[in-house]
Amino acid sequence: MLFSAHIADTTPLSALRRATPAPGEVPGLRSARTAIAAPFTGGAPRPQFGREIMLAAWEDAAALEKFLERDDLGRQLGDGVTVRLELVRAVGIFPGLTRHQIDKALDGVDEHVDGPSVAITLGTAYLRTFPTFFRVNTGLERQFLATPSGRWGTAMSNLRTRFVATLTVWDSLDAASSYMKEGAHGAAMRAHFDPEKDPNGHEFVTDGGFLGFRPLSIDGRIGGRNPLDVDVLSTS
Repeated sequence: MLFSAHIADTTPLSALRRATPAPGEVPGLRSARTAIAAPFTGGAPRPQFGREIMLAAWEDAAALEKFLERDDLGRQLGDGVTVRLELVRAVGIFPGLTRHQIDKALDGVDEHVDGPSVAITLGTAYLRTFPTFFRVNTGLERQFLATPSGRWGTAMSNLRTRFVATLTVWDSLDAASSYMKEGAHGAAMRAHFDPEKDPNGHEFVTDGGFLGFRPLSIDGRIGGRNPLDVDVLSTS
């Protein structure tokens, strides 16, 4: 299984009206979630209404390449940044995949990542706890912005599906894991996460978790607010 992250600047109308592609509609697609980006501010959210993000899982690399070459959405996302990812660590699941599929993706994978890594936290938000979630998330963003090993990051959300997530790039996967366990993030996990009650979520979200990836390749660039290009994975 191959994972991918796509970040592209389209238009606010396109982003707001975007329908998430379903596995039955795209050959080789196992799961996908679409959202609008919101760069970390450590304060009030500032969505980038024209910046779209798609996180996806694929049967193999050939399926992803066909999507980028032949699908209308794939070509639009291809004008931005595409990161191909290998899953190496998981607490919880990727929405739309089973625990068995996640375990199979991890089978035989060397979880040691030399150099930069990518971390994704994601899930479906509970409306009843959203105000508390927002307050806690503000502290997590401040922690990330103050962490030297965090290279790039963004929050993202899809209000129609209640999907919320963060995508971050780190000097190493161990740095991402340390961030998750320490400071405001560690305190939030201890206060709001009970794996015995819901192994795929916590008080704020369900059907998700923390996923660590080895970046296999990155193509393209995006400018403007919160720019991103291939240099983010530089080892120099």
